[in-house]
Amino acid sequence: MNTLIHIGYHKTGTTFFQDIVFKKHPNVRLIDRSEVQRVFLKVGSFSFNPDAAIRWFSGQKNNVYSEKDWLVISDEELSGNIHTGGNGGYLAKEMAGRLFSVLPDAQISIHIRNQYEMIESVYRQYIKKGGTFNIKKYLFDNDGFNHRFPQFSFEHFEYEKLIKYYISLFGKDNIHIFIYEEMRKNIDTFLEKYYLELQMPVVKDIIQIDKKRVNERLSLVSIFFARFTNRFYGKDPINRRVIFHIPLFNKLCRSVYKGIDRMPLIKHLDRKGSLLNGEIREYIKEHYAKSNEDLSDILGIDLRCYGYPMGDEI
Repeated sequence: MNTLIHIGYHKTGTTFFQDIVFKKHPNVRLIDRSEVQRVFLKVGSFSFNPDAAIRWFSGQKNNVYSEKDWLVISDEELSGNIHTGGNGGYLAKEMAGRLFSVLPDAQISIHIRNQYEMIESVYRQYIKKGGTFNIKKYLFDNDGFNHRFPQFSFEHFEYEKLIKYYISLFGKDNIHIFIYEEMRKNIDTFLEKYYLELQMPVVKDIIQIDKKRVNERLSLVSIFFARFTNRFYGKDPINRRVIFHIPLFNKLCRSVYKGIDRMPLIKHLDRKGSLLNGEIREYIKEHYAKSNEDLSDILGIDLRCYGYPMGDEI
């Protein structure tokens, strides 16, 4: 039986894959994320039982009807949450070990994105989820990992560390790395390559679907206002500056921001602007240069071509 585990990363089109590429493929049986999280994520380290998880997975096989079918686990939380730095890397490493103990012969799909765009996208998502910090405070407030509360971590996006660990467990031939920038450039070509690399049946009608953005981001204008209105939303642990919670207020604000962000002028301004100033970009470049050079060697690809921060950028 063909088994694929797609672990993210966040902000690389994971919702698109879950809602369209996997769910609409006639030869794919996508396991419900709530089930994946119940079995793998919502169990303490001393309580996780590989034998029980193996029995659970055996039950999932009943949804596979032929040798051509694929059973797919897809959850970006398996690579660690972006707002907690994967809990200092503990979570990502623990999940890799758990997955290997249950499915040692699985194919692993890991999707990456250049850290300039990744970090800006993560911050926009932070505001969308209720955050209030400005981007400099969000990125640098804690000066390294602090185990006592959720926080951003630059180390979380040193992709080669997690990739090397998965290779050490599952073997290099079973690890498939896909570049978000290739998907954004040409989704049709990317999906054809994706299917071929995994030896998954190619489905043309999926490639012809409406390619609208599945998970819309907040614009720069909406971020400006949301940092204030989020002070009245206390339902997400990433927001540590809530004044008091007003029921339904956040839902109303998000509806307003969605309308604002669909205005042509706002879209135009957002495409021209960036939240990363020169100082932040320089820090990102210095932090990830060596990591991305190592990753380029692993992949046999010059990641400079895709805008990844490295020593001599194109």
